[in-house]
Parts: sequence; C-alpha cells; structure tokens
Amino acid sequence: MAGDEEGAADGVPTEAPEAAGHDEFLIDGPAAQRFWDKSALGVPQSGNRLLLSAAEVLFCNRQRNLALPEKWENERMEREGISDLLHEAAALEAIRTPGEKVVLARNLESLSLPGTASESTWGLRWARAERVRNGPPEGELRWVKASEAIDWRELHDWASVATAADRIAEVLIVDDDLDVTTYRLNPCDPNGEVSQAEVGGGDSSPFPGLLEDILGRGLLPRSGFKYGTRWRLYDQPVGVTHAPYLLQHEDEAPSDWAQVCLSARMSTGVNKTWLCGFEQAGVWCYLAVTRPPPDARWSGVRR
Repeated sequence: MAGDEEGAADGVPTEAPEAAGHDEFLIDGPAAQRFWDKSALGVPQSGNRLLLSAAEVLFCNRQRNLALPEKWENERMEREGISDLLHEAAALEAIRTPGEKVVLARNLESLSLPGTASESTWGLRWARAERVRNGPPEGELRWVKASEAIDWRELHDWASVATAADRIAEVLIVDDDLDVTTYRLNPCDPNGEVSQAEVGGGDSSPFPGLLEDILGRGLLPRSGFKYGTRWRLYDQPVGVTHAPYLLQHEDEAPSDWAQVCLSARMSTGVNKTWLCGFEQAGVWCYLAVTRPPPDARWSGVRR
C-alpha cells in the first residue's frame, strides 16, 4: 500500500498549532497548504492557514512531524479526559496511514463539498488516488469503542442511507489497546430456491415470525449451534451447496462490538455471511456484517 508520509522535508517538526476553540487548532505556513493539498486534512482558512480537529492534530503529530501545543494532552486530560481522543485518533491513523483520505463530517459544510452525511457519520472516505473535490467518496465511516452497546435498527438505517448514496458503510472498532478492526455493514435481502415441500418439518423456534419470513424467501434453516448462532441458511437444497448465511435474531445478537467481531470473524472463516434479523413496521429486515477485502482492512498502526 502507498503510505501517507508528509512530514517536514528536513525532519524538523512543524511549529505547534494554536488553539482556536473547543477541539480546534490552527496551523499556518507551507505545512498548512501541504496538509490540505495532499491529504485533505482539516479546513483551509484565509491567510494560508488550516483548521484542524484535535484528533487530526494528534494524527499529524504522529505522521506529519507536527509539534503538539505545550502541555496539550495534560490540559485536555484535566479538562475532560483523553480516552475518546485517543480512540478517535487511532481510527483516523488506521485509515489514513495507508493513504486513504478522510474528511470529517463536521467539515463537510465548511468545505462546500457536494453531498451530505448522516448525523451519526464520523467521516467520508476517498481512495488514496482520488482528490476529494474531483469525485464522490467511496465510504461513509464511523468509529466505535469495542465495548460500545449496539442498536441494530439504527445501524441498519445508517447503512441503508450510505448504501443508497452508493457509499460503503464502514465501522472502525477500536479496543482498549487502541487496536483497530474494520467491518462493513450492508442491508441484505437474502433469498433462495428451496421449495416449501423440501423444507419438511422445519425448525421449532422462539422466533416464529422470523422463521416464517426466511421460509417464505426460499431459504432452508438448519441449526447454527456449532457456529455460535441460531441458524445457518441454505439458499438451495442441502447437499447442493454450502449454506451461505448465518442468522441471528436481534434478541440473541451481540450486544457490543467485541462480540460482533467474534461472530463476523467466525462467519468469514467458514465462507458465510453473518446476518442480524429484526422486524420493523411489519417488515423483516436483515443487516450483514462482513470483513472487507484485504486491501480495505483499515487496522491499527503497530508501534
């Protein structure tokens, strides 16, 4: 992968930024122009200055040789704690270090970029070879802590909006060691070719509504116990192909992102797609959690 290295050419740290408000910092001079032109960092200001978020400042300190304001981290810790900042900076570093460009959602309006993002979106991603003003973003991003609770319905809504905008819904999961793992979310419409006659007696279930829906879709449910889930789903009669899906009802689905990682990684290891199913307004919805291809697995930077 092409790296994202743009430190000072002579190895001398760029002068520390000045505070410009809550979680906002200004830098000026050649570095300001370079950071924006090459990496779309921050928001350009008049007078050849660049406005950076706190997470961008920390990223530039690690990857761009930008000096930190004196006693900056200590002051922030005393004021409001630094945990969220470190997790956000880890997510930013994971996706930017390979060369991808990220524009924080908070900056979209100031930059007059076309298109919008959902309220829960953290940033938009452009491929490393693209310029943000030359085309639409590839991905819509959010970062979460591994211990963070999950709202499957909200996630489905968010992924649906991103997909409708022809963007990849990407979640960067940051654990307590600041390691980052990436997963993609996709609204899914699973269907198969198994007739009701081939289903036989079916499977008794505490979720009859979900069972009825998957049978109506031509899918054949069988126990997913050995995969740690409620069902594995065949889209053709057993013996013709392997089951392409693993399905869990919302009530039994993982409750935090650490558990999601376990479920999705298990399904990837056996070449299946992990689904969470739930009913909304009388319609059964399915959300797929998948591992990205190898060249899009934004992961933590090892030190």
